[in-house]
Amino acid sequence: MSQSQKFPISGYLKLTKPSIIYLLVLTAATAMFLADGFAGDLSKVIFGLFGIALIASSSAVINQILDVEIDSKMARTKNRPLVKGEISAINAKVFSGILLASGTALLLIFNNILTLSLTLFTWAFYSFFYTKILKFAGTQNIVIGGLAGAMPPLLGWTATTNSVDALPLLMVLIIFIWTPPHFWALSINRKEDYVAAKIPMMPVIKGTDYTKLQIALYSVLLAVTSIFPFATGYLGGFYFISAIVLNAAFIGLAVALIFDKSNRLALPLFLYSIVFLTILFICMTLDKLIPIQL
Repeated sequence: MSQSQKFPISGYLKLTKPSIIYLLVLTAATAMFLADGFAGDLSKVIFGLFGIALIASSSAVINQILDVEIDSKMARTKNRPLVKGEISAINAKVFSGILLASGTALLLIFNNILTLSLTLFTWAFYSFFYTKILKFAGTQNIVIGGLAGAMPPLLGWTATTNSVDALPLLMVLIIFIWTPPHFWALSINRKEDYVAAKIPMMPVIKGTDYTKLQIALYSVLLAVTSIFPFATGYLGGFYFISAIVLNAAFIGLAVALIFDKSNRLALPLFLYSIVFLTILFICMTLDKLIPIQL
């Protein structure tokens, strides 16, 4: 057996869900930049991001350990390393523990207790409360569970300032409102997966048409929420214009999905929602570099 087979690096990387971690790091880094423009101690920024990413990765691994049976029933997740037997459950647990310990050490050494406490709360909330309880609690599972994925801006802010402010809380709110339409679009596209796994996602319990309406309503709420950083004076004209354009496209896709009987627009909406959040947070940073007065 080759060394790569003994230690499947790609498998361990997949366990950390890098496609999700990148968004968490981006939103945390954005908050760090908005806090002080990276003018402070850069070690707090670098190791703070590493610490947050490592603990989030640990949570992703635990999620897959606990969900291995469910993942085996879903086309979207049936090729995950634990389902395929590429990595054993015990090795995954050890890996998760190493990630958690490493991230905890970094935040403790280079940042502060506030950030570590909030990050560990988020880790526990997603790893156990969401994975084992909320996910099966009903159609609002992703609404409440979305808090875990929304926390990174607050974690990034506290990592550099050791304090809480209104702006990172507004950023958390934006992601919190963004999460339901993001996942509901995916659950429409993958409805049969959730039926097979017996997960009570909204399209399964309330129906696809009802879910489409909720997506549209949340997209409007997201647009309103996205304007808050501008309306409260934290961000300027560049961000405002960018937010208007990005949200107009989001609402347009959400409304079009209502009239799409084939549901083919569900996947494009899901993919656009990722692009939306990525660009929106990049524009928060650019707003400080490209001042536009309105």
